[in-house]
Amino acid sequence: MLFRIIVIFILAALSFGIVSAQAPANPRLRELDFTPFQDALAALTVARMTAIDALVVNVTVPDIQAAFAAGTLTSEELTVYFLARIQMYDGLLHSYVELNPNALDEARAADQARAEGKATGPLHGIPVNLKDNIETVAPMHTTGGAAILLDHVAEQDAAVVTALRAAGAVILGKANLSELAGAISMTPGFSAVGGLTVNPYDANTTAGGSSSGSGVSTSAYLTMVSVGTETSGSLIYPAMINGVVGMKPSRDLVSGAGVIPLVRFQDSAGPVGRTVTDAAVLLNAIDTVDVDYVAGLDANALNGVSVGLLHADLLSDVNSVVAADEREANIELIVNGLQSAGATAVDVPLAALPGTFIWVVFGGLQNDTMGYLASAGAPATTVSELQAYNNAEPEQRIPTGQGLLDFAVSTPVNAATYEQFALAFRQMATTALDDAFAAAGADVLVSVGNIHSTYYATAGYPAISIPLGVLQTGAPVGVTLIGSPGQDAALLSYAYAFEQVTHLRVNPKLD
Repeated sequence: MLFRIIVIFILAALSFGIVSAQAPANPRLRELDFTPFQDALAALTVARMTAIDALVVNVTVPDIQAAFAAGTLTSEELTVYFLARIQMYDGLLHSYVELNPNALDEARAADQARAEGKATGPLHGIPVNLKDNIETVAPMHTTGGAAILLDHVAEQDAAVVTALRAAGAVILGKANLSELAGAISMTPGFSAVGGLTVNPYDANTTAGGSSSGSGVSTSAYLTMVSVGTETSGSLIYPAMINGVVGMKPSRDLVSGAGVIPLVRFQDSAGPVGRTVTDAAVLLNAIDTVDVDYVAGLDANALNGVSVGLLHADLLSDVNSVVAADEREANIELIVNGLQSAGATAVDVPLAALPGTFIWVVFGGLQNDTMGYLASAGAPATTVSELQAYNNAEPEQRIPTGQGLLDFAVSTPVNAATYEQFALAFRQMATTALDDAFAAAGADVLVSVGNIHSTYYATAGYPAISIPLGVLQTGAPVGVTLIGSPGQDAALLSYAYAFEQVTHLRVNPKLD
């Protein structure tokens, strides 16, 4: 029983975010540097800021492209707008760990290319940020949020960054995260480098993890879109709890080359946006196939579709962000939305999985993450050495502790055992999901947040979270749709159809 309690707590810390957001106050190890943008920020008038607000708030990336085409907005102006908001609000939110000093140069180059008729597509000139476990070349660093990687500069961009640059995107900077994708502290959304990411709706509500900075910065209009990553719920949950759309694609749809690994068998980068349309635009740019997800979006996609509702799990899950007395009403809200879109919801059971997933996480940290640190030249190549490094200066390197790392040190998992556990757990998760799809004759399964992340993330199935408004506590909540492997375009279209009949997202109030 004690072991099961420990496992539940650790998994909650990794993804669900039940640990209090009230971590010890701490500064960033590297403050954000606005020096390269001083002149542009000083030239931005209140009147122009207000005018850009009207062009940006509650719109999609295609709407921004229309503004670019009409000449009412430039990429340079949009980039300065986001930088100004970062300067105003990120001292509180800590959603960034670093700004790209070349961001304005990239925006100006995008404007010049557009003027010459050389715009490269829907993401051209659009400001994007990247979770800081995604490698970027100098002058930016890639830290994973860890003090041990504070000065680490990658030799080349990650594959997703190369794709973004080819699409003409403007890289705004690196987003904060749960340190090393949640492998160190039990405080979600905290990193030694970036501090504690703060939920823009309520500072007392967790910002989730591990893609906390992606969720917060997108929700608070500190970027247009963001690229996060997921191992098990670490993209879906922070998207939901910060009131935005987040998608974990099918396994290997987005290249993991150049992403600091946690569990190489299931890590996946994915899009975060304020709308399903924006998530589709971003996935178009970073995936490895030739599919136009935006063109496939259909407001009638759910009409006649059977969906499997994981009703019993949604009512009983102790880690749910939804309080027990609100769960049935929240499920009713979801079902009403599905029915309004023409879908038929069928209650479906899902077989329980054993508590052995934690061994997969420990194995990934000890073999994959530490392997990355070794290749990066970090002064620690084992979890014991990393533990000792952090303990040498705990107030700076681990101000919220390193409980997960401590557990890993006491629980060695060698490479062969790790692979065995990971592949066996993948098969169990796959079988459970396939049985649930078959039981309901369903094209999609319906959950909330990342309650079922150990299923879809482990199996490599796609999942997407769509905002459902806010709870009585003021915290955002969302519905999660789980699709079949390789059916990412269909899943995006289902999510779009649900979004179009509900329109439940609300913006946080920062002023």
